[in-house]
Amino acid sequence: MLLFAIGFLQSTEVPKGPLATPLKPKSPPGSWATNDDYPSEAIRKEQYGTLHFTLTIDATGRPDSCHITWTSGFAELDQYSCAIFLKRAKFYPARDGAGKPIRATFSSTFRWEIPGAPKARDVPGIDLVVEVAKLPTGYARPALTRVHFARSGKPDSCRVEASSGNAAIDKVACEQVMSQSPAPNERINGGGMPDTRMVQVTFEPTGAK
Repeated sequence: MLLFAIGFLQSTEVPKGPLATPLKPKSPPGSWATNDDYPSEAIRKEQYGTLHFTLTIDATGRPDSCHITWTSGFAELDQYSCAIFLKRAKFYPARDGAGKPIRATFSSTFRWEIPGAPKARDVPGIDLVVEVAKLPTGYARPALTRVHFARSGKPDSCRVEASSGNAAIDKVACEQVMSQSPAPNERINGGGMPDTRMVQVTFEPTGAK
């Protein structure tokens, strides 16, 4: 009897640099996790949902980092998923025009499901705009952060999942997230209250709007 269903919804390969051979998984992404991998505590709390992630694959075909780009709504599921992908995902590396193995990224969507439970809905992200007198040097793009909320509803941690291009700016982005993020106010997926939200932080010159 199938108790818990999990699966990949889609996958895309996003190689970097001139390409002759694209990145290719050695095994189907759907085989990286099984029903037995569902965290028991998440099952007990009826936590499930869809997450988007990006793996960075080194020149040997092994992933060396995992970033969540859209949260399931629950930190345990996000972090546990990344741990599984980092351990089990293996690739034939991408190669440049000269045939040399190169680093590349693999992005995909993964869904944790409990049969009979309401259909999983995406957890809404938060857009935060920070006005500054002048854009900082090194700022290339909005910073994508993942903020965790304590039981009180207040944010207690922030992690940068996609950098703005500058570590100092990323730090400021998290500081702004910690002071301004609104607490989640609705349950998702018919289960628990989300404890994690994605916050995109955009820096704009004062009066740019």
